[in-house]
Formats: sequence, C-alpha cells, structure tokens
Amino acid sequence: MGHDATDSGGDPVVRAIASAHGVLPDQGPIGVFIHHNTLHAYQHLPFHQAIQAGAARIGARAYMPEADFRDAFRRGRIGTVDLDDALKAALGRDGDVALPLGLTRRTLRRALLTEAIDGVDVPGLEWRIRNGPSPVLPDEALWHAACARVAEGPAPSPVPGDAPRRHRDVLVACGAADPDIDVTHELVLLASAFLDQGQAVVALPGREHGFLAAVSALFAAGAHVPRACRGAEEDFRRIAIERTPAHAVIVGALDALGVPDSDRMEFVLATALALPGWGGMFSRLERHPSENRAGCPASLEEFLAVRFVLDRHAVPRAAADAGLPATWELLKARQPVAAQPGRSSAAFLLWGLARAAGAGPDAVRRLGGEDLAALWREVAAFTANERGRVWLEAYEGRYRRAVLGAVAQRRSQPAPDGQAAAQFIFCIDEREESIRRALEEQDPGFRTFGAAGFFGMAIDYLGLYDEEPAAHCPVVVTPAHEVHENPLYTERDWHARRAGLRERWHGTERAISRWSRSLTGGAGLSLVLGPFAGAIAASRVLAPRGTHSLRERLSEALAPRPDTRLGGLRTDAAEVRPPLGKPLGFSLSEATDRVSGVLRSIGLVRDFAPVVVVLGHGSTSLNNPHESAHDCGACGGRRGGANARLFADLANRADVRSALRTSGIDIPDGTWFVGALHDTADDGVTCFDLDTMPPSCAPAFDRAVRALEVARRLSAQERARRFDDAPLGLDPDSALRHVESRAASLAQPRPEYGHCTNAVAFVGRRAMTRGIHLDRRAFLVSYDPSDDPGDLLLERILAAVGPVGAGISLEYYFSSVDNDRFGCGTKLPHNVTGLLGVMNGHRGDLRTGLPLQMVELHEPMRLLLVVEASVDSLLAVAARQPGVLELVKNEWIQLVSVDPTTGRMQRFHDGAFHDCRVDADPLPMVRRSVDWHGACRDFVAPALVLDGLGIDGGRP
Repeated sequence: MGHDATDSGGDPVVRAIASAHGVLPDQGPIGVFIHHNTLHAYQHLPFHQAIQAGAARIGARAYMPEADFRDAFRRGRIGTVDLDDALKAALGRDGDVALPLGLTRRTLRRALLTEAIDGVDVPGLEWRIRNGPSPVLPDEALWHAACARVAEGPAPSPVPGDAPRRHRDVLVACGAADPDIDVTHELVLLASAFLDQGQAVVALPGREHGFLAAVSALFAAGAHVPRACRGAEEDFRRIAIERTPAHAVIVGALDALGVPDSDRMEFVLATALALPGWGGMFSRLERHPSENRAGCPASLEEFLAVRFVLDRHAVPRAAADAGLPATWELLKARQPVAAQPGRSSAAFLLWGLARAAGAGPDAVRRLGGEDLAALWREVAAFTANERGRVWLEAYEGRYRRAVLGAVAQRRSQPAPDGQAAAQFIFCIDEREESIRRALEEQDPGFRTFGAAGFFGMAIDYLGLYDEEPAAHCPVVVTPAHEVHENPLYTERDWHARRAGLRERWHGTERAISRWSRSLTGGAGLSLVLGPFAGAIAASRVLAPRGTHSLRERLSEALAPRPDTRLGGLRTDAAEVRPPLGKPLGFSLSEATDRVSGVLRSIGLVRDFAPVVVVLGHGSTSLNNPHESAHDCGACGGRRGGANARLFADLANRADVRSALRTSGIDIPDGTWFVGALHDTADDGVTCFDLDTMPPSCAPAFDRAVRALEVARRLSAQERARRFDDAPLGLDPDSALRHVESRAASLAQPRPEYGHCTNAVAFVGRRAMTRGIHLDRRAFLVSYDPSDDPGDLLLERILAAVGPVGAGISLEYYFSSVDNDRFGCGTKLPHNVTGLLGVMNGHRGDLRTGLPLQMVELHEPMRLLLVVEASVDSLLAVAARQPGVLELVKNEWIQLVSVDPTTGRMQRFHDGAFHDCRVDADPLPMVRRSVDWHGACRDFVAPALVLDGLGIDGGRP
C-alpha cells in the first residue's frame, strides 16, 4: 500500500513514487468505473485520523462545511441530544474543565459549533457596525465591552498556513506567474496522446517504447515546447540520444532546482499530486496493465520525469521574472507569514462566548490577560477538523437512532406467512429498495431477496456482438470461466448476415468520423449532413422518449436481434477458448456449487414459489460518460442481466436440480426461474428465455409480471419526486414516462442519481426490514442466521458486502464533502478524453471521483452496517477476514449487531461493542409508501407501511 514507503530503500525519489502509488486516485478508465475508497492508502488508520491526514495531503476538506452542519442542526436533521452525545464522546471527563466567564470546555465548544462566532465575515461586520445597528449584535453594551477588552490584548494567535511543498506554492503566494499553467497544458497534451484508448485519430508516435522515450523522440524530431519551458527541448534531445532513465532525469532536475535530499521525498510526492488525475491514471495502468487497451507501457516514474524536465525550465523563468531566487532553500524563506486575526473578528468571538456563558459586560471587562489568552488557546485547540469530527458523529448519530428505532419497533409486528405466490431475487443495490417495497405492498405472498448482483456467477462474458469478453464480477475476483451468448441454431444464418450489416454500418460511421476531422471533410460534412444530424440531436432533446421508441421499433423491424442462449453448462471439461484459456461454461459440479451457494446465502432453500424472478440491474442513458458508475458494482461496473440470466438457466436444469437435492435443496418441478434485467434509469424490466418456460408456470409468471409492471411505476413515482424538473405529485404512469424521457435525453445531466441516497446496509432476514419505508437508502442483503452453523455464510457475505458497500459509501462521502478536489465537478464543461475519463475543457487535469450531479442530494456519512448476528459471530468473522476487520476496527463503517434471538442492538465503537441509543417514539404508520413520501422532495424518516407488512387493520 502507498502508506508504507519505507520498504523502497533510502532513495527519496523511489520512496516518494512508491508512496504516490497509494495516495494518487485509483480510478481506472471511465468505461469500467468502479466505486472505491478515495483515500484507500489511509485505510490502515482510524477513520477520522485518516481522512484528516489524507485531505491535508491533497488540500481538500475532510468534512462537510460547518455552515451545512449548522443548517442541518437548525432544521432538526441533527438533534440536540446527538450533538451532546458527540461532544461527550469527544471530550469525556475533560468536558467539565472550567474556563473563564463561567464556561466549560463543553459549553465553549458547543457555542463554537452552533453559532458562527469565529467564522464571521469581518468586512461585512465592520460595514454593518459603521452604518447602523447590526442584527447580529442585539446586545451592544456587551459588544462594546468585548471590543474594549480585545483592544487591550492579548490577541489570538495567527492561524498557521500550509507549508510550501513546491516552488510554485511560494511563487504564487509572492505574486509571481504560475509556472504550472504552461507545464500542465503541455503535459496534458502529451499524456492524453500517449494513453489514448482509441479516441484519437493519431496517437503519440513511438508510445510502445514508453512515455519518456516517446516524448523525447517527439521533441528531438523538432516539436516545440511552450515559451515558459524553453530549453526543455534540448534536454529531451539529450535524453533521446543518451537514453537516460527516468530516475536519473528526476534526480538531475531536483539538482538543478536546488532541492536538498532531506526535502526530496516530500517534493516529488507533491509534484505527483500537482496533477493527480493524470498521475493517478499512469499509476493505475502501470499496476493494472489489463485495463490499458492502448497496450503502451504506462509508468508513473516516466510521467514525473517528463514533468520535471518541463519544471526545471519553467520555474527559474517565473522566479527570475518576479525577482525571486529559483533555489528551493532560498525560495522557501520568502513564503509570506500568516496574517494576524483582525480586532473585529476577535471581538465578535469574545462577544459570542460571553453570550453563550450568560456573562455581562462587566464580566468581560474584568477578564485578565491570562484568562483571555486561555480562551484563545481553547478556541485554537478546537480546530476545523475537530469540529467536523464532532459534527459528523452527531449527523450520523441522528440517522442511526431513527433507523435502529424503526428496526426495533418492526420486531413487534407480524411477518407475512403462508405460501409464496412469487419470489424475486434482486441485487443488494439500495436503488432496488423501492421496487422491492412496491412489490411487497401488492401481495403478502410476494417475497423479495437481496444478493450480490453477479449472483455467484463470476464470468468473463462475451455478448453476441461484443469484441472481447469482459469480467462480470467484483473487481477483487478473477473469473475462472468464460460464458458466451450464442444464437440459436435456427438463427445462425440471420445472425451472420446481421453481424455483417452491423460491421459495415459501424465501419461507415468510423470513416465519417475520421473524414469529419480533416480540413475539407469537416466543412463538407457540415453542409451535407449537418441539417440531418442537427434534426436528430434536436429530437433527442425535445422528444427523447418518442425518438428512442421510434429507433427501437425501426431496429426491430429492419434488423431484429436473433434469439440466443447462454452456453452456461459444458460437457467437455477440457474445452477452452483462446486467448483467455478459460473453460467455456461451468461443469455440472461447479454450476451446482454456485447455484447452491447463492440460494443458501439468501436463505431460499425451501418453500419455493411457482416462479422465481432473478433480476440483475444496469442503467441506460445518453451523453453520460459516468454511465458505468450507475451499473452494477458487483458485476465490475457492468450490467447484471447476463449473470441473472445465467443463474436462472443453471437453476432450471434438471441435472443441476438433481445434484442440488443431494445437498438438501429440493427445487420442485413446478418452480421455474426467470432471468431478468432491471434498468434503474428508466425502470424498465426485460425478461429472458421466456420461450423455455413450461406452460404450467405461465399463470404464476403472468401474475408476477403484472406486479412488476405496477412496481416499476411506483418506483418511478418515488424517484421522480427528487428531480426538480418533475412536477410534484405525478401519478405512476406520468412518473414512468418522465424517467423514460430522462434516460433517453441527449441533454440530461441527471438521468438518475445513482447511489446518492445510500446510507445503511442490512444483512439479515427480510422480516427485519420488510414494511419499513427506508427511502431508497438501504442495501438489503438476505441472510438467515438460523441456517448458518459456523457463520460460514455470514463470513462470505461480509467479505463481499463490507468492502463493496464501504467503497460506494466512501466514494460518495468524499465526492460530496469536497467535490472540487475529491469529485470531478459539474458535468457541463466535461469532455471525454482518450476514453480514459473527463477533463474540464481541453487542457485540464483528468477529473476523478463523482460529478456534482451524482452527489448533490447525498448526505455524507459512513455506511451503517446492521447485521442480524450475535456479537460473538461478528467478532469471529472479523478475525478471519482482515479486510472486514480493518474497516470495522478503524471505523470506516459503523457496524451494528442485532441479536437474532433477543433483538439487542450493539454498535462497535472505541474497540468494543456498546448498546445503541434508539428512537423510542412510536413509528409513524401509513397504508402505502406513497402516503409517506407523497409530494416531498427531501429525505423522509423511516415509517411502517401496513400493506408491506400484510396487515389489514392498524393505525393508518
């Protein structure tokens, strides 16, 4: 991991690059976007310590702005009891330490948290004071006393600024030109041409020899560097001739810039972080070459070598123009000192503290110098990071109390019993919570389950028209099998003709695209095809749903897709397919093990319904570079339809069922599994292989399909209330049309909000949460603790759900608290670059993280993981799973144990499990979900939905 660079020897450059591999963003090419912990290199540290250190390293916020927390406190999103609990946990007995003015450490910190008394806009305050009564100063006598006392001193200590890490930091602080501007522009052009995955007409020549060699050859052939970097071309020519290695280039540049050995590790690491997106992509592709479709050898060290060649010329020129030294040791001494806080801000702070203590003007005037200094020290000790820590603990505590209170009260309600009419297995994704709830509200006989969306089918999948197989499984899993989609024997001739038509069509598109970028072709095509292309683009903006429907109908009429099957089961165990060299399909025993594993993990081993619908999920949208971030994370950022289809196919096979019976799972002959895909953008549901269903199962399936039709409309209705451009109070049909239009619109920056509502994950029987309105905020993982001797199923589930859920939660957390640094900003100026990612404009950094349009609704909290298992079981599993143990012990997730027998709830905190505080107020009860969320755009608190519980009576 990047946090441990000591194994790299004593060379500071080597150590810095080893550390940079861990600190730089670890996002791969955007086409396979996978959610992960943004600060993965710090995961070995306790959460608060880690995010504060990681944020400081890259100059970002670690927590939401205090103004947002204060607003949440005023709205009741944070309760008084939650803030007091958080302060008590942070201070312990030190909270009662007495301070001047009758304050205690707790009351002082509470005043700093709830009242904006030390972050005041000083110029605005002084203007209001000069120009009349100020609404923030109702007690003018106290204000004048505070002003007089502050004038006598002592003054608060200045807030220290960040230490400079590179020449650029000091130069900009001293008013010099920023040398990074020209260096960055040139470096981005070179990096994007080198790493291009197929978007560029011409990639960087010679890139098969590496970045440094290719760039050096380019400038040796006569290319020009920016004016600010003049002289660098001579260095590159010399590197090309002498074939100087990257390490020697970096060391030479550090010598030229006067960076001593003692500063070199920090200096090189800061340089790597100066362009974190591109540096992170070089690092990622160096460590995961399979993701690099360009095939060129990516190297972070070579990327930094090219940068240092440019820096060693740009920095001295900027320094000379400003009359500053270029040597690092001399330049550091010119760093401006931190400014002293103004008297008005200090007086306002003292005034606010006196008000919090209930002290009058006389008490303020009598403050001795040491007493005032003591107050300033206490204020300074309560840093912005420490305040953020307390606020976050209170913010999480309020939500935790509400959710656990709902679970506690749910236990007193009966669970639906009787024969299941239909069963639905969904991915654990929190976006499926609403459609599951909508199904269960229709009939107590509808039972839903949650499993990781690859459904135990870790495969390299080759769709009918895919160029090459792609892994459909979690990124931490390496598939051992390939599965192909094949046309039916009777459809093979048509498939061959259709494939030829597709190839000719796409070849024409590629030719037109290349021609459009030529001097004459661009003008000619604009005249000939411009009106036609403009009309198509306008239709996709003005009538997206109708345009999409028309295209689908035309495609089906002119070139219908042939019927296919998946080759899931093989008969020849030695059969492989080059180049991956993996078996095509599963053997009978492998298929049985995988079907059995999923069914046992979700607790579906008996009482099968006549039809079991297995729904993978994906997302469809236009003009959305982050589309794969909306797909199934358990499928490696791809759609889960193939996995669901394969699972259903194997579960329906007579030989697999016969083998399952020997292991104790008897699937009746009257039960049929149906694979399906749920599109979370337009709420469409597509079922596969229906022609293989026995006629005897058709009535039960028809009933299930009718229920899904209702459920997807209700889900769309619940989702639509979060979109500002959707009128409140849409009926289900109108809501469905609205989300279908969003998914098909060329101009829509928010086709869906993705995981922005994620907050909690439940692992347990559905009875724990069925009937609770969880507002699409819950990952729902099915697990039956009564059928898991040895906690083996629990271990398998937590080993997957813990890291995956934490990765999603933490990426949303960081992209929310500082979208400029951890996220990628608004989508509107984004340009896709090299099929790698997005940039703002054409010469910016490669933006990583999530766009603003995916996180603007998110409440940044750590994932609350609620597991129906005893404390002993959880401790035993964590001891066997280092990945889970690290997340739990360092509190990157909030782990809560719900005892399966007693219902006792305990949270892991400060190294041990402690009883949880839960809301004791009666939970609101409604007949249907829509009666609770109604026409509200905000998050709603948990409530009991009587139709979901299968209760006819009760309080509406």
